[in-house]
Amino acid sequence: MKNCVLALLLCLPLLTVGQASQATLLGHWDDETIPQAFFANPYHDVWGAVVNDKEIGIITSTLGIHFFDLSNAEAEFEPVAFAPAPVQGNSIGHRDVKTYLHYAYAVADEGASTLQVIDMSGLPESVEIVYESAEFIRTTHNIFIDEDNARLYAVGGSGFNLRILSLENPEQPELLASYPTVGVPLPYIHDLYVRDNIAYLNAGPAGFIVMDMSDPANPELLGTMTEYIEQGYNHSGWLSDDGQYYYLGDETHGLDIKIVDVSDLSNMRVVATMDANSFPGQIPHNVYPKDGLLYVSYYYDGLQVYDVSNPLFPRRVAYYDTYDGPDIEFFAGAWGVFVLPSGRVLISDMNSGLYFFEPIDLPPYTSVTPNVTGIDACVGTAAEFSIEVGADFLSSGVTLSTEGSSGTIEVQLGATSANPGEIVSVSVTGLEAGPATLVIHSTDGTNEGQATVDVHVIGLPTPATLQAPNDGRENVSLTPFFFWTGSGPSGLLPKRIQVSTDGDNFEENIIYELAVSGNSLTFPNTLEEGTTYYWRIVTSGECGDSPSAIYSFTTETSTRVTEIDGNGFRLYPNPANESVRLSFSQPIEEALQVEWLSANGQRIKTERLAAQAQELRMDISGLPDGLYLVRMSSLQESVSRRVLVRH
Repeated sequence: MKNCVLALLLCLPLLTVGQASQATLLGHWDDETIPQAFFANPYHDVWGAVVNDKEIGIITSTLGIHFFDLSNAEAEFEPVAFAPAPVQGNSIGHRDVKTYLHYAYAVADEGASTLQVIDMSGLPESVEIVYESAEFIRTTHNIFIDEDNARLYAVGGSGFNLRILSLENPEQPELLASYPTVGVPLPYIHDLYVRDNIAYLNAGPAGFIVMDMSDPANPELLGTMTEYIEQGYNHSGWLSDDGQYYYLGDETHGLDIKIVDVSDLSNMRVVATMDANSFPGQIPHNVYPKDGLLYVSYYYDGLQVYDVSNPLFPRRVAYYDTYDGPDIEFFAGAWGVFVLPSGRVLISDMNSGLYFFEPIDLPPYTSVTPNVTGIDACVGTAAEFSIEVGADFLSSGVTLSTEGSSGTIEVQLGATSANPGEIVSVSVTGLEAGPATLVIHSTDGTNEGQATVDVHVIGLPTPATLQAPNDGRENVSLTPFFFWTGSGPSGLLPKRIQVSTDGDNFEENIIYELAVSGNSLTFPNTLEEGTTYYWRIVTSGECGDSPSAIYSFTTETSTRVTEIDGNGFRLYPNPANESVRLSFSQPIEEALQVEWLSANGQRIKTERLAAQAQELRMDISGLPDGLYLVRMSSLQESVSRRVLVRH
């Protein structure tokens, strides 16, 4: 999860361990009679509203929409009203709901569904369905309502990727626009957030898109972020109160939540990340910011709350795990999150229903928060980041130390004593490749805190081992066959082959260099006869290049008879029809790779003649008529012949 590029990691926060406290549960509701959908989930999203001066909680299920009166926390926590969906049962895996004025708008992503408009003005006693139609929306994955502009946005729908409806008449929606169009080729949009007609679009694998929808007929693209660190399936997000940051969740196991600086839409960038301090496959679902806190519904990890008052140093401050099952890389647990005006919190757990919490109280900030999620550090190279000292330490000062850090790293603090709220630099140098842990202790003599940072120390890749032509080989073909091996992960890293005319001043005399895949190459050019050359393979890793040893070889002269040509070699018939035979009068010593190349050099087929064999029959009945090059290569030489195929 922390395998990020070092240069991009140095501005990203890891949350302090041990600072979070468990949220206080006020109520929990679960109805075991509700049918389960395909993720074993009776429940979906959650929302809230204030109706008749009462806070109302809303949760969707495979049956419909359930309403709760939250004005009396001491009362029995049960629904006070229910709106049945047009399609019910275990085929409904996603149902979404949002509110506008005293109306709730509900959709589903499966079945012969509709857009429902539900009048909540009768709450806490009853609700009434006042509109139910598939005219504009049959199925859609998510909806969002820009309340200030009375517009409903639907995404990921049947027949559209984004559709905008006017709610000027809340009980009779009207279509304003639908995309994609020729002029607006929007990709699939999974979810979105809209403020002041500016739509922040979570486009799954296509990344993050921001558009001005003031004129639905002529939307304006304001910015995109198609590549970013900790990138996965761009799922959902929410804009900060001040509009400077977007809290972005990728629905991908093992990836963090991102804080994106959107103050300049032409240069959006991730400035911080956070996670649940859970298992490696942890995965967020939805986010909801309010009053300097970010509330997140985490699959498997329930409610997670972060203090984001300083966006560069977010810290985890509260949690409540709603899921009792094992943590695995699938989909279970918390789905939706909503914060009521009172600060009380709602969580929908897809498996176990609705959870209702007291407002979150911030715990004392008596620790330090690093501004990195984790470090990829190269052996022998220092990586620097910063820590924020908690503002609630005593004003007499805070002592910092790194006792308990792994012995495979060297740590230097910019200061070992600091004031509350101060930023202190940290330098980490890897001494030995492998995983390590950096521990930072903080104390003012009364309060103590501790933060940890995962460090991945990276060494140079293991050099490739050269096989052929082996060192000092003579009479090598003028188009040599090069072969090498790699070990462990280094075998999968990028490589390039270099051929030089001078072993002592190799780099100054390179005559050929090419990026290669696999572990072999037949030289595409013809070398000089009777000439000594030098070659090596350079393996490129995250922290630099590892060149192999340098081997030499000397090319053949025209008077040499090769094993292939000199061993009674025949390739017949030519022209050929159904098959071609490759034969030798004596068994060959080395295995041959036989490649058929088209006239433009494209490899058509590859076959193999084993060592000590004498004949290979090749079926060409499926080849189109034309002239082909047949190239036969051993570890030491390569011979080519042209064959005419004519059916």
